[in-house]
Amino acid sequence: IAPYLHSNPPTVPTYNNVISCWFYSNSDNYPRHYEPNYFHDINPASNILYQMLHLYNLDPENMERIRPDYGSFNMAIASLSELQKNGNGFRSHQAIGKTCFDHLSTMIQFYKDGYEDCAPDYKIFLKVLNALELDRRRGNWSLARKVLEEMLHLSGTVDSKVYWTETMHQDASEKRDNKWKNVNVFPRTKDFNIILAMIANADVVDQEKLDYATNLVDLMEHLVKKERSGYDNESFSNRIVQFEGHGNSYNCKPDIFTYNTLISIAANAGRPEVAEETLEKMAKKSAAGDFSVKPDKTTFNTVISAWARSKTHSSGDKAAGVIHLMQKMADEGDESVRPDRISLTSVMNSLISSAKRSRNAPLQAEDIIQRMEQSKDSHLQPDTVTYTSLIKCWGQKGGLKAAERAEKIIDTLHKRYDDGYIECKPDSYAYNVALDTIAKSGVGDAAERAEAVLNRMKNLFNSGKTDLAPTTESFATVMNALARSGNPESGVKAEELLQTMHNLQNEGISNVEPNTIAYTTCIMAWRNSGHKDAGKRASFLLKKMEEYYDEGLHDLRPNVITYTNVMEAWISSGQHDSFERVKAILDHMIHRSKTVDSECAPTTICFNVALKAIRLSSEPMKDQKAQILFDRMKEMHESGDVKVKPSIQTYNAFFSACALTEGSPERRRAAFSIAIKALLELQKKSNMHADSYTWPAVWKLCENLLDAEKDISWINRVFEYTVKSGAINELLFNNIRRFLPKEYLKKKIKTEKDVYDLTVHDLPSEWTRNVTLGKQSKKNQKKGRRK
Repeated sequence: IAPYLHSNPPTVPTYNNVISCWFYSNSDNYPRHYEPNYFHDINPASNILYQMLHLYNLDPENMERIRPDYGSFNMAIASLSELQKNGNGFRSHQAIGKTCFDHLSTMIQFYKDGYEDCAPDYKIFLKVLNALELDRRRGNWSLARKVLEEMLHLSGTVDSKVYWTETMHQDASEKRDNKWKNVNVFPRTKDFNIILAMIANADVVDQEKLDYATNLVDLMEHLVKKERSGYDNESFSNRIVQFEGHGNSYNCKPDIFTYNTLISIAANAGRPEVAEETLEKMAKKSAAGDFSVKPDKTTFNTVISAWARSKTHSSGDKAAGVIHLMQKMADEGDESVRPDRISLTSVMNSLISSAKRSRNAPLQAEDIIQRMEQSKDSHLQPDTVTYTSLIKCWGQKGGLKAAERAEKIIDTLHKRYDDGYIECKPDSYAYNVALDTIAKSGVGDAAERAEAVLNRMKNLFNSGKTDLAPTTESFATVMNALARSGNPESGVKAEELLQTMHNLQNEGISNVEPNTIAYTTCIMAWRNSGHKDAGKRASFLLKKMEEYYDEGLHDLRPNVITYTNVMEAWISSGQHDSFERVKAILDHMIHRSKTVDSECAPTTICFNVALKAIRLSSEPMKDQKAQILFDRMKEMHESGDVKVKPSIQTYNAFFSACALTEGSPERRRAAFSIAIKALLELQKKSNMHADSYTWPAVWKLCENLLDAEKDISWINRVFEYTVKSGAINELLFNNIRRFLPKEYLKKKIKTEKDVYDLTVHDLPSEWTRNVTLGKQSKKNQKKGRRK
């Protein structure tokens, strides 16, 4: 029977009493044994409210008596807030904050439709804002923003400065309607701060969010000025008095949290200059007597962090400038802002960002460390994190000095720890950073240095220092150093390290499991070794990876980089069957991608490497092998495989392979014809253009496959293509004049001078219009370079 046909139908008080019983029983969820007759929400109070709304919406005229009022909405939102705070229940269907927001939106709509018993008050708005903040779900900050804007809207304080976008309801013209004059929802400082905090914690903080946050703080300042200068709207002034009468502060003046959060938003948005401007603004306000916004240590540290994350060339200097200001203020008596370990470590991080562009960055970092070491304040003593940052700074700089300092800093950590500085206890991360710095230093003995550091780690771990257990990254980094060394034995040593990783794993050591990166780096070491067994060992390692992956070890999944390095390893081994091995790997990738693992499908680079294998092979008819491979690539792309789209590097590799075709003059001319066909195909492409390697490769075709006297018609054709491209630079000019007869070239250039006395600057400007020519030396101005 419909509720409105009952002889004694339930009313709003009836439902509210039931909601109240659930609320005051501290039941955030329905008991497991209890099954309600209707279900909209796991929270009883919210569920009953949804049922009231459901029945009312079915027949508003007859169900008016159960239309929810203030008490219904208030208890439902309060109950949801308690559920959220207690962390009870499982809400897979929606977030608690979003549910509270929906209830508030419905309540406001009822009120705007003329139902004054649904007038929201400040406490409800605050509960919803808190619920949205605690939810920390993506997008909730935009809902909180709408809540705040509605508070401004209903309280009659909406200013044109903040009417950025649409609010909950499109009735802005009614924002000062008299029927809303008793809604005491004027937002306070903490309400604004909730929105700012949610923006700062958003997954992505961009310029748009920073602009909104800045406008929000500007509005707070604007409202404070408005309050101080008096209100034209008497009713609004009366409402302020009512707030005071209830013992609540109506003040929305920005506080230290407001500005610190704005600085954090600027830092997250990559705008350190805005962060520093906000700091300066706080300092000015404080100097003028507003001590409530006096910058504190958090303020300064956040600005330093903003510069550290900016990665600009001046970030180190900017961060150091903030530190100097902190130090100056502390020396003048303000101990509350004396730089601490966080401050100095943040400066170190900023110096890391600028080390590649600033020669003095590592030296500045060393100076900071030295001052920290000399400080009598235990809180300013450098710790492991600080020293690790110093190693990173040197790592960005690179070179012999970087490798030496990485080793020395590790020694310093051990010495200080042994001297009683427990905050300097060496750990695996510090060692890994040192290993990476050494591996990438570029010094000739980097691999030997890295191996020595790794052996030190292993020895210390074996002696009982568990914090120094080598990790997967440790071994992979040393293998990377071996791969960079090009030593003939680097592959052997890298594979020994890989086996050590397996041994440690079998012994139960954690965080040392071989993964895709470790295996691929080991294969790369074989590739760069030039060892005759490089291809064989690389293929063996690849087979093991595939077996591991097929057994379910997805951390050992071979990727395209892995397969490409195996192909390169066969090429570098110089074996007579290298090309056939490379082709077999390419075929295997295509087959496996269709049957086992789609991620191992070959890419354009794989085909380019196969063309390289043809060029370096002993195969006499390279043009035909290259043509078959090239046609297969184009066929796959035309069939929808976007990963194998031919690139300009593909065409260059094709030309280079064809240029080394062997055989009779007729056979070589046939190879040239194939290559020219590809050149014409390239010239018709609107989205691809020849680069600095294309035309030298084309002229290598002419030099190797044509006779300069007998094949003049072909040569004329290529010459016209070349000058029309406007891409003749000094290198290409030297290639051309080395091949072409002098008289032929003199005629084309229209000169009587010896072509070997000319420079690229003497050529017609149309021939060189698309290249950048260097300055002509005085010697070459008088006399061209003679070959």
